Amino acid sequence: MGREITLQTPGLKDVLKQGLAHTGFSFIEVMSDCTEVFGRKNDLGNSAEMVLTQKASTRPDYLEDAVDQPFRPHVIKTGVLACNDRPEYAESYRRYVENMKQDREHA
Repeated sequence: MGREITLQTPGLKDVLKQGLAHTGFSFIEVMSDCTEVFGRKNDLGNSAEMVLTQKASTRPDYLEDAVDQPFRPHVIKTGVLACNDRPEYAESYRRYVENMKQDREHA
């Protein structure tokens, strides 16, 4: 699972690459700096103010503990937030079918 904002292009590129390289399901949230929907409706000011607030409120996950606590309790974490290696569903299902075929042959 990952999260990044469109303003941070290098970080977004890295999160997308890692998500695509991960075997199985990957969820990536990309936060857009939409000033009309996000900024205005959340009282974040004009376009420039909203983008600056968004940039100031995001931190890569690896910096959160070192930099932000306890000074910034509402920081939005970005980057790869979780990476769980589990058996991929289709691969597990194929193994199950093969095992069932072998069990029938031996029965």
